[in-house]
Amino acid sequence: MSTPETASTSAGPIARFVTASLARELGILLCLSVLFPYMVHILPVPDDARLGPRLLPIFYAPLLATLWGRLGTAAAVALLAPAGNWALTGHPAPAGIVVMTVQLVGFVAALRGLIAGAGVSCFLAVPAYVAGLAGSALLAALAPALIGGQPALAWAVHSAVIGLPGIAILVLISWLALRHYPPGAAAA
Repeated sequence: MSTPETASTSAGPIARFVTASLARELGILLCLSVLFPYMVHILPVPDDARLGPRLLPIFYAPLLATLWGRLGTAAAVALLAPAGNWALTGHPAPAGIVVMTVQLVGFVAALRGLIAGAGVSCFLAVPAYVAGLAGSALLAALAPALIGGQPALAWAVHSAVIGLPGIAILVLISWLALRHYPPGAAAA
């Protein structure tokens, strides 16, 4: 009979990577990354108003994972959340899934880089959002069909202006998370 210690040492690299804790964490954050946008999309609003681009709910779970030092989980959520949201709500549009994925991955990477270079601050969500938006605008400049043929710079500026309330929410979430559940506490 093998002990847990010998069983875990004989496991391959994939088995050691996927732990119950990581699977639970990824599951919770993926659920949140789909739940937040779903809740926003079911709110009654006038026909011409879309709350998703204004409140940026798809950014909340990757933001929390990155702030808590869970880069792998944040990257997985950033990669999977747009497709999961499309499957549940029909948003973003199929062409927008690629743009949103690039934007989320850029957001996570920029936020992680800013945290590594400047330390943790609730205001780092702002330049990280701008960096993610710049990455998706670069993609849109290379493939304008992804954003309906619009000029990439005009699209990016419009997205940033429309997303100002969401950027403020990202700063608020960062402040609350850092105040009440600081980095490192998630690893305990």
